[in-house]
Amino acid sequence: MVRPTRFFVISLCVVIFCLSLAGNASAAVELYNGTITTGDGYQINNFVIDATDAFPSAESASFYVYNNGNEVDDFLINEGDSYEFDFEDDGTIEVTLISVSSGTLPVVRVSIVLSNYLLSDVYESGVIDGGHKYAVFSGTPELKITKTVDKSDISVGDLIRVTVTAENIGDDKATEVIFQEPQQAKFLLYESFVSQTGQTSVDVGELKTVSVYQLKATEAGTYSLSPTTASFSNTAGLDFPQVSSNSPVVIVEAGEDLVNANIEFTTTLDKYTVSRNDDIRGTIKIKNTGDTSATGVTVNIQVPEGLEFNGGSGIETISGVPTIYLESFGVQQEKEFSFTLKAAEVGTYTISTENSYLFNNGVDAQLQQVSSDSVTSKILVAKGKYDYLFEQPIYVYLIPLVIIGAVAGWIFHRHKQYKF
Repeated sequence: MVRPTRFFVISLCVVIFCLSLAGNASAAVELYNGTITTGDGYQINNFVIDATDAFPSAESASFYVYNNGNEVDDFLINEGDSYEFDFEDDGTIEVTLISVSSGTLPVVRVSIVLSNYLLSDVYESGVIDGGHKYAVFSGTPELKITKTVDKSDISVGDLIRVTVTAENIGDDKATEVIFQEPQQAKFLLYESFVSQTGQTSVDVGELKTVSVYQLKATEAGTYSLSPTTASFSNTAGLDFPQVSSNSPVVIVEAGEDLVNANIEFTTTLDKYTVSRNDDIRGTIKIKNTGDTSATGVTVNIQVPEGLEFNGGSGIETISGVPTIYLESFGVQQEKEFSFTLKAAEVGTYTISTENSYLFNNGVDAQLQQVSSDSVTSKILVAKGKYDYLFEQPIYVYLIPLVIIGAVAGWIFHRHKQYKF
């Protein structure tokens, strides 16, 4: 008699074995099965396979391989034979010559198979007329961020005008550009004229004005303004390292005694790479490093579609926007607010906050209002560990079930025979 526990273990092993076979089958993908005229090529990302010569009578053809326009390999194969070469990362490409036919220009029929490489990372593929000489390759955008001030010697209470520009001196368009303008210690944001929020792009050779604003000096000293930073990608979606602007030096001489509330807002996440349906835990830290208290401290958390807000401590959802509100906030006071997000959809996201507060500077009659924005680093949401199960065709699951049913029926039949 077969014990139920043993039967369950055997069935589970059969299912796991069949699913592992189905998962491994997707390790190699045929990108192309078709014809290429001699002189043309086939492009995969920055690689191009040129069909250089074909010999119908000898049933063979020769090929050259280029990476970013530079020759890296060449081979001659006969019909039915294959040649494999290294691709990006640990991937490989196998070219199989199916047939060679004559004509005005000889034509080869090939099969091109990509192995050990994520299909989602293939951003360019297809036949290129004229071969590698006419291929468009993924380039490198290069952002040069410049921060300037209209004057560098001022007194406490004076205003300076800050201008930030970004120029793309690279050879590819900068996409998904996110600029981050930090708060300046010992200065108040007095007025903003131009402000770049959200993602933008910078074409090759373009000079873009990122922000123009006025700062009010609140304390004597010599200060280097914090640099503006930017994260960006190229047209192929490849991410590049963050770049920073210069840091202009401003000398502030003693003037009227001003006081100010300097509220620092910091948002951190416990992880920036997650699987779909995972939770992300965030913390917003608010600290007053100024010398007077603030009122009406407000933080609006902008949660993009694809992420879901699952609540937090001291955070109230107002008109669909998670909001932190503090009626008053004292000198050197510090508070932390935690929240949870759910990664609902695959994609790349950022969490931004809109921050504001009021304070009395001890000189002006009206309250001073300070507003700022902050953006987290990119959050990458990948497919879940078991997402591929729902992407498989139904026969992948039916076959194991049929096998299990047959095994179970045979065991039951044999059990009845031995019983009697």
